[in-house]
Amino acid sequence: MSYTRPQVLVVGAGSAGVAAAIAAAETGAATLLVEATGHVGGTLARQLLEHSAGFHDAAGNQATGGVGQRIITLLQEYGGSPGHIPDDTAYTATRTPVNHAELSMCEAILLRRAGVRLLLSTPVVGVAADAGVIREVSTETPGAGRTTIEPTVVVDCSGDAVVFHLAGAAIQTDGAAATQPTSLLLKVGGVDFDPLLRYAAANPGDFRSGGRVGSPDDDHVNLWGFGDLLAKGHADGRLSWRRTELHLAGWPTRGEAVLNLTRTAADPDRRRGEAYLVLAEQVMEAVSWFRDYVPGGRRAYLAEVADRVGVRESRRIAGLATLTRQDVAGGRRHAQSVGLGAFPIDVHDAHSPGLSHTDAVAAAYDIPYGILVARDFANLLAGGRCVSTTHEANGSARITATCFTTGEAAGCAAALTALGGHDARSLDAAVLQARLRTRGVIGAR
Repeated sequence: MSYTRPQVLVVGAGSAGVAAAIAAAETGAATLLVEATGHVGGTLARQLLEHSAGFHDAAGNQATGGVGQRIITLLQEYGGSPGHIPDDTAYTATRTPVNHAELSMCEAILLRRAGVRLLLSTPVVGVAADAGVIREVSTETPGAGRTTIEPTVVVDCSGDAVVFHLAGAAIQTDGAAATQPTSLLLKVGGVDFDPLLRYAAANPGDFRSGGRVGSPDDDHVNLWGFGDLLAKGHADGRLSWRRTELHLAGWPTRGEAVLNLTRTAADPDRRRGEAYLVLAEQVMEAVSWFRDYVPGGRRAYLAEVADRVGVRESRRIAGLATLTRQDVAGGRRHAQSVGLGAFPIDVHDAHSPGLSHTDAVAAAYDIPYGILVARDFANLLAGGRCVSTTHEANGSARITATCFTTGEAAGCAAALTALGGHDARSLDAAVLQARLRTRGVIGAR
């Protein structure tokens, strides 16, 4: 295949983009995946997310299958994940710990097996469109310079809806005050988990209720709290920003823990560099605080920092349909469902020390095909956190397991559109659903 004229072009090689590209190629379309960075895996692999989450609903029923489950299964075969394990914090039914580097490699293996063409260090810099059709997508690479790609169908899994933005497609955004904060996750090594976990067991009021405190012999532990220690660190001037909680994902047998603690308000479309400078100082304060205030942290050191500012929310597309808070919280069913979401509505407030709110989702909800489809273009779809949702619904749909699902559905739809000469807006949902069911996608009715 000529990479300049693919039938399906997928932009962004995070969770959604990897799933979209694999699905498109396995459905029979010549598929090109372009990624702005030098690796695949996106936020889950490179922002050091503590786990993949959202694979199961509150009752423990699996909600994400398909490519997402295939990635976890392969990762388990290589020893890079224990699979789905109970969530110690009782926030969700399960968490899925991953070795970040091995996750990226396993995704690359599945891309190669599917026959996907991959271009790395290849950001999209321009889009040409007319009459509601994407005609050309321009990329820029250090070696080849500018390249013009002429795809039949485009799937935007960039997270920031880059193709939609450059094409002038309909976008929905919230005001800067409403957008969730950016963050920079960090991993500390040299942690002695015996005194740390003894502290957690002796101070249950300092942690999320209903949780379980693990053992130093466990491979994986999760703690959500440390509010008293954070308050003391802030009062003593050791932490320049206030937080009422942190999420610690630990590997006791390795003496390592990922800390989800830093945050700052920032325009995620324009000022990530400014956010990075603020967050870098928070990272170093966090490590110093951990050494001096957290039992078992005396020998801790900064082992790794995410390679990008973590963005929870930026542009979202305006699709044929929009997923709402009521859809998510009510477990709403939809005739054109292409998969399920199940994670709580998890909304962080950029201007307060805690979460804005976390709303439990009692049952999985349907993901309608329309939230993946541009309302004003015939050959443009989206997967991942930029799909068409309201601000609150995005708090659930942005989670990585759900991104695998929306990406796979968008990639499969793109292939069917390209191979059949359809308009993506009028694709027969029943045909798409049947294809997704054969791929092991749960909830494609």
